[in-house]
Amino acid sequence: MDGVHDMGGMHGFGPVPEDDAQFHADWERAVYGMDKIAKAEGWFNIDEKRHAIERMEPADYLGATYFERWLDGLERLLVEKGHVTETELAAARAEFEDDGDTAVPERESEALVRAVREAFGTDSDFERDGPEPSFEVGDRVRVRNDHPEGHTRCPRYVRRTEGEVVSVHGAHVLPDASAHGEERAEPLYTVGFAAGELWGPDREADDTVHVDLWEGYLEEPEP
Repeated sequence: MDGVHDMGGMHGFGPVPEDDAQFHADWERAVYGMDKIAKAEGWFNIDEKRHAIERMEPADYLGATYFERWLDGLERLLVEKGHVTETELAAARAEFEDDGDTAVPERESEALVRAVREAFGTDSDFERDGPEPSFEVGDRVRVRNDHPEGHTRCPRYVRRTEGEVVSVHGAHVLPDASAHGEERAEPLYTVGFAAGELWGPDREADDTVHVDLWEGYLEEPEP
């Protein structure tokens, strides 16, 4: 979907700050842990999570930190999936706002600990059986000028531009479908774009941007 979250290549935000810290507060660790637990329990997948964050109000998104966005998306998904209600969330917020010393509830579960440890120790595998790729390494391709209402992993800044296929990765889960509860596989490519093609001729001639793109995002260039 098109939204303020698709910030790649946008002007006006300045350079990306360098920050090696994984977490800046304990609550960020808690949010990260809750996200891992929910995924380990199979409550949602990574594409549903990304789409939940994309649905934040634009002003809230721009004013939020990285893990504040995670928390907003997590709350939205837990309500939509029926694991908690809006009333329960509002009551919990009110309790902590009224009494900052309220103890955080704890629950021990060896089975859940094992599941989370397994989730941390297992690499995600999104490769699937699917159709044969239509393009091969060296082919010129053009990114479709599509503007879907739902989730997409096609960055706005590469649409309508031409690039060259540099790698073919087989068929992988299509995020555009996975974010809405459908598992469907499409061929996945790495496409190289000249920086001048994306941002104008004043860019360094030798600079290349590589983007992973699914086949449905691509078409043959016009003759």
